[in-house]
Amino acid sequence: MIASFSLALTGLGSSAIAQESDYPNDLVRVVVGSSPGGTADTVSRLIADALTEKFGQTFVVENLPGAGGALAAKTVKSAAPDGYTIQFIFSSFSILPSLNPEVGYDPVSDFEPIAMVSSAPNLLLVHPSFEVSTLAEWIEKVKESPGKFDYGSGGIGYSQHLSMEMLLQAMDGEAVHVPYTGSGNLLSALISGQVPFAFDTLTTAVPHIESGALIPLAITSAERSEILPDVPTVAEEIPGYELTAWNGFVAPAGTPREIIVRLNEAITEYLQTEKAKTFFAKLGTKIDASTPEEFKAIIVGDYEKFAEVIEHAGITAQ
Repeated sequence: MIASFSLALTGLGSSAIAQESDYPNDLVRVVVGSSPGGTADTVSRLIADALTEKFGQTFVVENLPGAGGALAAKTVKSAAPDGYTIQFIFSSFSILPSLNPEVGYDPVSDFEPIAMVSSAPNLLLVHPSFEVSTLAEWIEKVKESPGKFDYGSGGIGYSQHLSMEMLLQAMDGEAVHVPYTGSGNLLSALISGQVPFAFDTLTTAVPHIESGALIPLAITSAERSEILPDVPTVAEEIPGYELTAWNGFVAPAGTPREIIVRLNEAITEYLQTEKAKTFFAKLGTKIDASTPEEFKAIIVGDYEKFAEVIEHAGITAQ
């Protein structure tokens, strides 16, 4: 009886290993916590198509917008850890649990990172009427009048919001947050002068910088951008400051390592192609392919960093 039971266990183990080696042999859901048509949706579909071509099995994107991405995260968290449900995530994935502890997922313990895909910094932008041309001048002007000036963002907890809170905390300054409903409305308010300054993405800001409608003072990445090489980093004025908006793929916790590695290798391979390089260059974002371990370090780092920023500023989801 014992021998038979041992053989049965051996058979089950061999079957599981065979299934992992054959992965994928069925349709794979790629859950995205945003509506169709946006940048996250576009990028996820591009890579889903590449994975479909690579493996000969369909990777289908399923949009589950709601609760800032929490609906998608909870759906994937609860899925079977077999590689047939994965999620395309963006920076808010690490931020939401600190804004609202009731979101229902832990970005670290409930998921297995697969691969980071790309990243993009924010720019500190001012309306010309604010009459400053450097970050040092901006800091001086804001600190001279604590709480006098408004700044905009695409919403509470968005990267534009947290970029500013990080900067204000680092320089011991005060300004009033005005959240808009989305980045498009923020940009309109900034260009029209409804708010004198804000952070926004490099991708969307460049045309308005070129037209003279907005003035860039600093970029949030660790290094200057090749697109705007004359714009200094925030860290050149405030050492240690760094923030980038990123995206990538995760799977439910417990997904077999072999499956994670197969997906990572396929995504990384695609990101090295000329097609991918051309696409992301036009999008204005940097390809940031990573190992699962490197991506986990980024998720954990942002989770811890922004939890501190959010607690210090007393920010809560509304």
